[in-house]
Amino acid sequence: MNTLIIRPGAMGDTLMALPGLVDLAGKVDVIFAGRHPGLYFVRDFVHRALDLESTGWHRLFMETQDGRGLPVSKTDLAVAFFRDEDGRIRKNLKIFFPHVPVYVFHSFPPEGEEIHVARYIAGCLKSAGLPVDPERALEKALAGVIFGDTYRSIDRDRILFHPGSGDPQKNHPPDFWLRLIERLGRESAYKGLRKTILLGPAEEHLCPFFKKDRENAGAKIIFYPDKEALMDLLRESAVYIGHDSGITHLSAMSGVPTIALFKGTDIRQWKPPGPRVKVMENRNAGTHLIERILEASKAIITA
Repeated sequence: MNTLIIRPGAMGDTLMALPGLVDLAGKVDVIFAGRHPGLYFVRDFVHRALDLESTGWHRLFMETQDGRGLPVSKTDLAVAFFRDEDGRIRKNLKIFFPHVPVYVFHSFPPEGEEIHVARYIAGCLKSAGLPVDPERALEKALAGVIFGDTYRSIDRDRILFHPGSGDPQKNHPPDFWLRLIERLGRESAYKGLRKTILLGPAEEHLCPFFKKDRENAGAKIIFYPDKEALMDLLRESAVYIGHDSGITHLSAMSGVPTIALFKGTDIRQWKPPGPRVKVMENRNAGTHLIERILEASKAIITA
């Protein structure tokens, strides 16, 4: 059975589809259409991975079709995740695939609903008739490792900080991160660990701030590594500390000990799936939070 699954969105949104996709492995040939960078990390779990930014996908959103199709010419089932309030996307999918079932689900569960996003996506796939066990998919992701056990792969001599995300409302201020790094540097438990600040495109504006004070913090800055370099950083990390972001989810799914800082998003919906995850919810970026992070990371390093 060939199935087209379309899920646009940021890296974290895409990664949340993985528990369901892993549960489908060997049962269904999935053609997954999404966006980079998340698409890069999905490709090994599906039959084909297609970029929604490539030519032809704009026809999903056209009011009137031009007689040409999508980059996928044939499927037995089409499942899409969009906010399709006017029904245009569903209508167009039915035009492109007139003889197969078409399902369009909202991208996320209703706000405040006590359901994990990964569980929600897997549940939607099941509702579309796919052989997915949503509870099993989420439980396995929370307890196991999706990207191979990066944590056990090589010697780990790095502590990795990611002080950003795609949503500024999720983020503690940059000076909080400098205080955290400086405080950590005074502890003997962290001697010998390379302190590294990871900045992506969403944090480009923070580069001057961290470059100005990096010597005081004693940390190296790495800006926007490619996908393989990012995985290498995670493989080398004894601890990863970051906000609710796509890279934090990637770290957790790789088995790296991950401290995830939640400032506003719902932990019940967005807790990073993985076996070595510590979630800390706090809107106040004060000394108390720094000490909690220090205590948790020290326990990981000295275990």
